Amino acid sequence: MKRELEDFKSKCDIVKVVSHYVSLEKAGSSYRGLCPFHEERTPSFYVNPEKKFFHCFGCGAGGDVIEFVKKIENVSFIEAVQKVAEICGISPPVVTNDSFYSKYTLMMDSIAQAYKNTLFSARGKQALSYLTEVRGLTKEDAKKFDLGYAPVNSDIVMRVARQQEIGTEDLIKYGLITRTRDGRLREFFKDRVIFPIKNSSGKIVAFGGRTLTDKGPKYINSPESRYFSKSKLLYLFNTARYKIKEAGFAILCEGYMDAIAFHRNGFDNTCAVLGTNLTKFHLNMLRRVTNNLLFVLDSDSAGVSAMQRVAKVLAGEGFNTKVIVFRESKDPDEFFALHGKEEFRRILGEAIDYWDFYVQQSLGGFGDPVKAIYRFKQAISWVSSPVLKRQLVSKAAKILMIDEKDIMYELQTKKSDNVSNGSSPMRMTIDDYVVYLLFLNEDMRSKIIKEIDPDVLSPLAKKAFKIVSSGVVLPQEAMKLFGKEEGERFFQIFTYDEPNINVDNIFKLCTSKLKERKVKIQIEALEREMVSTIDREQKAKLMKKAMKLRSLLKKRGGASNGRK
Repeated sequence: MKRELEDFKSKCDIVKVVSHYVSLEKAGSSYRGLCPFHEERTPSFYVNPEKKFFHCFGCGAGGDVIEFVKKIENVSFIEAVQKVAEICGISPPVVTNDSFYSKYTLMMDSIAQAYKNTLFSARGKQALSYLTEVRGLTKEDAKKFDLGYAPVNSDIVMRVARQQEIGTEDLIKYGLITRTRDGRLREFFKDRVIFPIKNSSGKIVAFGGRTLTDKGPKYINSPESRYFSKSKLLYLFNTARYKIKEAGFAILCEGYMDAIAFHRNGFDNTCAVLGTNLTKFHLNMLRRVTNNLLFVLDSDSAGVSAMQRVAKVLAGEGFNTKVIVFRESKDPDEFFALHGKEEFRRILGEAIDYWDFYVQQSLGGFGDPVKAIYRFKQAISWVSSPVLKRQLVSKAAKILMIDEKDIMYELQTKKSDNVSNGSSPMRMTIDDYVVYLLFLNEDMRSKIIKEIDPDVLSPLAKKAFKIVSSGVVLPQEAMKLFGKEEGERFFQIFTYDEPNINVDNIFKLCTSKLKERKVKIQIEALEREMVSTIDREQKAKLMKKAMKLRSLLKKRGGASNGRK
């Protein structure tokens, strides 16, 4: 078996497989690209065709071709082998089907079927009435999309688990049941319409639930787990992917019912985000089938805000992106109910360029161009690309009918920082707050010295820490020990005045963020050592240490790159 698997991997073209998901360029004897497993701007992801492995020096991900597909598709070993064989056009080896993933997906399929049966039983009468009479679905629609119902006192999960000999702890681990404070077990979904969520291989890995009463959250999803991550899945993508290729573009909407509405009306090239922002991982999924995206999100303020938030994700990704905002309907479901599919085909031609939309929303009302430019400045402050910035400025200039040079001048000057309300408070960083707390009072000073490692601080904060540790605690005296620029910043910090500031919360935030920063510094040091280390065993040890630290960082909620 092992030899058969090794023979299979030796026949696989890892560059071809990885290129199915990532854009690669030649770099010596290897290939290089942006890592699909973490956000980065400078390529640190390498694929070596001779040794048949991949490795990212940014996040530490690495392994063979099967490990790559397992990780990027979030599938089992067996499914990864089958996927690799499909891409390479070769026969897969026979592998034993004994992983927990197989048991898990079999259980999820059985639970989904039980939910579906319940929807069409006497217990599901109210839920079925909601879908058909309130939401306008037919019974055939409900069956086609495998919709179900979890009753008020559901025992469906426990019943299926007993039949398939799956333990309670696994059910809790994957969010199917929860334990109450008094130790009782209850199912996660109750009195909700159920939407099965499938991965790109078509396996059910989670559920979404919609309340019938509007009490509590309208929609909830299964908790994140080894097999389910909202940032890595799109609802209905498993079937839409083939239609997206045919249509030449993907329609992206916000929720289950909107996606179903599009499919019911013949727009099968639609998928939906699952209550989260669009991510780089979503874009990598879509890139495999198209470079053309159409956002059709809710026209309420939340929908428009969501559309604006994707700017940072889309920038530099090379997608041709357009936007439709319904003016007379709050969402796609309502639009089709009122106007029908032919009207949607007509307004497809009215879709606007995403960046035109972004600039329009950033400028707000155009009555006062000074305020409009101030809002625009805030909206594009994150843009680091000079090319993108000039494009956005050009669009703003056309809308406001102002010379581009005048807008660029306003963006570069600091005067507009106090346009909105006459005065804008200074922006304090974590390091600034540390300095502020050091000179606040003796109690807080003692806490800072005890809890914070000065080696992770900025030069100014580190210097302030050293000054206080030497016994100088009066800001007027400390001022004399700083240079001109440092002294000016120090003066701004210790005279900082924010109404109702909660210093205890600020202290907790500082200690938390600086602990995360310390771990990131350790990871960076290990990565530099990995690059310079030739010895494979030593490199493996360093990688193991880095992975352990990343796991710790993820638990703390600080898995993003860069120092905070």
